[in-house]
Amino acid sequence: MNLWVVDTGPLIFLSKLDRLNLLRHHANEIVTPIAVMQEVRMQTDKATLKVEKAASSWLQVCEVKNRQAVELLLADLDVGEAEVVTLAQEMEAERVVLDDMDARRFARRAGLPIIGTVGLLLAARMRGENPSLKAEIEQLRQFGFWISEPLIQAVLQEAGE
Repeated sequence: MNLWVVDTGPLIFLSKLDRLNLLRHHANEIVTPIAVMQEVRMQTDKATLKVEKAASSWLQVCEVKNRQAVELLLADLDVGEAEVVTLAQEMEAERVVLDDMDARRFARRAGLPIIGTVGLLLAARMRGENPSLKAEIEQLRQFGFWISEPLIQAVLQEAGE
């Protein structure tokens, strides 16, 4: 089984780009913890509605069982990220979808393979599914997504842009 656990940021930003389908391209089962859905619901906009629609069909919302692990991670991560890392360990996820650098660092230490929003967009570009990664990154930035200039240049170079 190909299972991915997704954090709030990627759900929201992919939704804003109308690219939530990229998650389904790679995984048979996509899950998110309850805390992430609570974070998503803090805003009421079109992106939230798209995530809610996904949660009523293909996106599974799951409860984390190991609350002690979540509590330990809360010293460095927010509750959504802590639940994502813990749930991914509990479910033996093939991949974790995270953008936050601290959360990515903890996931790596836990031995979890990681991809982020930009990585998903790059993979789609490499498959020829979008004409301009640069345009999508610019849209992300307009939505408030933070990405460093060196990373933008590296990703665009890899994409051949």
